[in-house]
Amino acid sequence: MRRVVGLAFLALLPAGAAAAADVAACSARKGLYEEWLALSKRGGPGFFVRKQALSRDPSGAARETDKRRDIGREYETFFQCLSGTAEQQDKQPLAAACAKATSDRLAAIVCQTALYLKNGRVQSKEFIDSVPAGKKGAELIWDLEAIAAEGPDEPRVPALFLPGGPAYKLVDELFVLVLDDKENAAAKYFNLWPGASDAGTRHMDEQVKLLVRESPALVVKQWGVLWHYQPKLRNLASNMAEALSRPELQSMRQGLAAFCAKDNPDCPEIQKIFGRPE
Repeated sequence: MRRVVGLAFLALLPAGAAAAADVAACSARKGLYEEWLALSKRGGPGFFVRKQALSRDPSGAARETDKRRDIGREYETFFQCLSGTAEQQDKQPLAAACAKATSDRLAAIVCQTALYLKNGRVQSKEFIDSVPAGKKGAELIWDLEAIAAEGPDEPRVPALFLPGGPAYKLVDELFVLVLDDKENAAAKYFNLWPGASDAGTRHMDEQVKLLVRESPALVVKQWGVLWHYQPKLRNLASNMAEALSRPELQSMRQGLAAFCAKDNPDCPEIQKIFGRPE
């Protein structure tokens, strides 16, 4: 199961090009993400002391809310500018805009996604490498989701990042590369799963269900990556056992068993989680 399945999760860009964006406007201030972090739940060791003080000062809390919203608006402007620039036929303006965005970690990640899409998804290694690893890397991606929703009262998803915005576009594109069995794609993708927001968890759960049902060979092949996430896989398997019909469940288990060689030491563990065919 390859790109044709993964693209079911991706929205087609709308027909018709938007007005060309002013490349000079495609910029994000250095340290903008750190500024947002200082106002967020991971704002450093002094955050909880400040939170207590703000609880006694409603006007201060309101000012911090306004600051977060202002940062969200700055990023919204940046994302819209990237999208507009990507619609130009010439690739150079987007590359130039992204070269200026490296001073902000979050802006740089979004730029790499934009460049990957603009270049026809041909530089998958560069895109995969750009996805940050580890817990902090996953936090950055889901912070991106929160920031994208923080700005305008009625946020508009830039055309380049439809349907769900930059964070979900990155996740969706990475999932397609998992289906394509690209090197390191599974490791980068599943690293995002445990720390996902509630909406992000539901989104990724549906994708992982698709992976298990439609690409059992990849589940077996990539078990060295997946086994790190056994608690989530057990929960997923339990949900699937409740939601699928008996024939569907049997088909899923048969699919996994078909790629389980007798000498594969991982297969008993896989079948313990997802069940054996009857």
